[in-house]
Amino acid sequence: MLKIGIVLAVLLLLVTINSINFFFGIAKAKPIEWMVFNACAPSSIAYLIGFVIFLLTKNRIALNISILPLFFFGGLGLFLFPWSGYNLIAQFSHIIMVLNMTWAIYTTFATGDFKAAALGLLIGIGIFAPFINYQQTYVNTHPEAFQKILGINLEDFQKKMGQ
Repeated sequence: MLKIGIVLAVLLLLVTINSINFFFGIAKAKPIEWMVFNACAPSSIAYLIGFVIFLLTKNRIALNISILPLFFFGGLGLFLFPWSGYNLIAQFSHIIMVLNMTWAIYTTFATGDFKAAALGLLIGIGIFAPFINYQQTYVNTHPEAFQKILGINLEDFQKKMGQ
């Protein structure tokens, strides 16, 4: 099972590098725009750091800290982003994020380490809930930059989210 986790983490690293290249190399995004319009990348980096900590220490708390942003940006991204054009690349990234999240949850529960799952999730909420709030606020107050960089109308996103 560990080999599957390593393969998924390597895939996550590759799609994260690809998205970083797109935002900085092609879209010429500013660092703040990268962080908020490509929130999948910081979320994935957080997971990868936790995964490395898990590999080195077997600490499953670190593995579970990024579950919230992986779910929010990866899982919900599957329903919010269009399934066409360049967004297919983003959707592939979302699938990889969800697979990593699922692997982390499954392996944690399979070992019966519910304490690590709960602590990781609680710590993750403390860290990432403010980030998600900031990210959502920034996106909603900068719709022109959002559309310029991602090529997606913010109003379409808001309708899908029920806003």
